[in-house]
Amino acid sequence: MKIKALFVAPYAAMENLIEECRREETEIDIHIKVGNLQEGVVLAKKAEAQGFDVIISRGGTAKLIGEAVGIPVIDVHVSGYDMLRVFTLANDLPRKKAIVGFPTITLGAKAIIDLLDIPIDIFTIDDENETEPLLSRLKLEGYQLIIGDVVTFETASRLGLLGILLQSGREAIFDSFKEAKMVARWMLNNKLEIERLKAVLHVTAKDFMLLSPNGDIVYEQWTTFPSRPIKEIQLILNANQNDASGKETVYIKDNNGETLKLIKSKLSTTESSYYICQFSQLKINPSSEENMKVNVLSPPLIIHQSEAMNACLTMIDRCLSHTGFILNGKRGTEKELIAQYIHYHKTHGNGLYASIKALDLLDISLEKIDKDIKTIYIHSIDFLDEGLSDELWRKIVSIKGIGITTIMGMIEPQPSWEVYSDDISRIYIPSLAERKEDLRELVTSFILHFNQTLGTSAIKIKEEGLALLAKYDWPGNVEELKALLKDAVLTEKGYVIEKELIESLLNQKRPVDVGISSDFLMGTLEDIEKKIIEKVLEEEEYNQTKAAKRLNINRSTLWRKLKG
Repeated sequence: MKIKALFVAPYAAMENLIEECRREETEIDIHIKVGNLQEGVVLAKKAEAQGFDVIISRGGTAKLIGEAVGIPVIDVHVSGYDMLRVFTLANDLPRKKAIVGFPTITLGAKAIIDLLDIPIDIFTIDDENETEPLLSRLKLEGYQLIIGDVVTFETASRLGLLGILLQSGREAIFDSFKEAKMVARWMLNNKLEIERLKAVLHVTAKDFMLLSPNGDIVYEQWTTFPSRPIKEIQLILNANQNDASGKETVYIKDNNGETLKLIKSKLSTTESSYYICQFSQLKINPSSEENMKVNVLSPPLIIHQSEAMNACLTMIDRCLSHTGFILNGKRGTEKELIAQYIHYHKTHGNGLYASIKALDLLDISLEKIDKDIKTIYIHSIDFLDEGLSDELWRKIVSIKGIGITTIMGMIEPQPSWEVYSDDISRIYIPSLAERKEDLRELVTSFILHFNQTLGTSAIKIKEEGLALLAKYDWPGNVEELKALLKDAVLTEKGYVIEKELIESLLNQKRPVDVGISSDFLMGTLEDIEKKIIEKVLEEEEYNQTKAAKRLNINRSTLWRKLKG
């Protein structure tokens, strides 16, 4: 009889790799689930009740599962190969770096770092509760990049540091399979306790958790939600009470990316104190929800090694008291990321952020904008004609009047607007060509992003390939760079992106000379002129302002020639 095993992957990118290894394993019936820490414990308990023989997991999640279940738990170790891959990737990031983890990670890491003379400092912890205080101290000491397991990675990201997840590779996963084959079945000694807990949950109040001060879930009940809607319990504990009644209301993301309202209050007994956390779905007005994308934001990572990007962020920091911002920059310069930066630093993470198309904003009445929304980012303004642009400006002025920060993203400010008034901050977003000093870190960050979200193999780009990227003009700016690197990492099956692959992808961007067809020149001079105008409009994505500027005519003349 096959051993029945549940593999609890603490991060999503690990799932694909486990699936590949599972195909080569014939002696174990392996089921795969993704869940970190307490979420992983819930998955493991369910598996135990369903008759599984062994649980396989990693790091802090494996440790928690081992304390919660009565069947064997196999811990997937981090191999030297895994460390070498991550250290190679981190070595290209020009930041002060540290690896933070339990002795099982840091002892092996020290040997590799010393051998290869890699400039990464090592800090050892003995308990996961030491992670946040340590990372807070390291941040004050100037560390910017933290390498570690899932707890370290998530804590670093929440504190605004760049985290790199130390992932387990194929070698470590196959080792865990071998260890699982050697274990015997254990008695299900806590089955009765689990059944009692289930019976109690059916008669308690809905949608709440009772937490101990250190984050242990003492009790929970979900009726509106099919399961626990959040992963990060520690995030709840770190929020401070700011209400006279001792209650605090915050907005968080659930496991599906939807916004929840959380009301946290403190309950004291003779023996201890607890936190009661009540959850409810945020009821955004349906008429605005159709058009607005409402989010709760973490601190966005802005790469700013270049003088141009530093100047941009410095201007923003000096103008955070303003309630209106105009982000002036070319397409692809990540204006929305800058808008999120403004929102987070202006509100300190409190309140909701919404983004909306300019045309959709015109259809929303002010009373239908939810009071929880503190910032609105308005994009696609350049697609409006002049009449609608003026109407939009009047709407924006009205929104500012009800205390909401408005951030407008556009290529060029509308000349008819009061863009030079004292309460409007004008922020220029540099193009990628103006911030080439950021290229190396942008490339490495995108490779890291795809490595940890898509499970891609590439962790480095050859210097010759990076030099080719530096020579390219990037008309699509940062978004074009990100798209090209996604194509590169999906194509590359090894660990290093070669120059030839970059060269091939850049060659695909060369324009094709289609010439002028004879049909295009048919008709009168007026007909040919109209065809030219329509062609330019199409190339400028029907932006009349840009088309008129390119043709060296004003918008009124452009409109008259199209109607003529």
